[in-house]
Amino acid sequence: MLLADHFDEMLEDTSSATSPLPSRVAILAKNLRKFVGTVDRVTEVAQLRKGNIKLEISAVDLVAVVTDVTARLRREAAAGCVEVIVDGPQPAMGWWDRTRVDQVVAHLLSNAIRYAGPGVVTISIRLRESEVELAVRDHGPGISVERLPTLFDHLDPVTAQSGGLGVGLFIVKTLVVAMGGSVSAETPTDGGALFRVLLPRG
Repeated sequence: MLLADHFDEMLEDTSSATSPLPSRVAILAKNLRKFVGTVDRVTEVAQLRKGNIKLEISAVDLVAVVTDVTARLRREAAAGCVEVIVDGPQPAMGWWDRTRVDQVVAHLLSNAIRYAGPGVVTISIRLRESEVELAVRDHGPGISVERLPTLFDHLDPVTAQSGGLGVGLFIVKTLVVAMGGSVSAETPTDGGALFRVLLPRG
């Protein structure tokens, strides 16, 4: 990502507002980041399919992770006219891999933003006796009954057709299961999509 960062520095140093250079540099930096992200995603999926999952377990506050991810995806949500609402206790502690939990939340939130706009996405965190429940709810077109059984498969053709790689939910399920949890999806009666993650507290 050093090259993309260099482009950002060039963009900040460009003094002429009328020059076409700033917009071209911005486009180039954006495309470069997208390409690097794609390569990283493909590499990660290859490792996950082989069962190569390294976990670094520590005490993690799920609410803090959700807050960080929401802040990081703020621009993406704004661009899609999506309001993200976080509803949960403070803190919601468990023994997990923080980086992997971050990935799970980021995949689910980014997916919800993609399909919810314009509208509201709600992220709810609930403490249970031995588990923590994370629920991500949007009010988009929902998920067809036919797609539900294979939604977390390696390749989701609907997501792939919409411009994604179609592997995000596969990554989510693989990481959640590796941490001893479970993930499910449903279409509520009033529309939209609801993804529910259950993680053991430790």
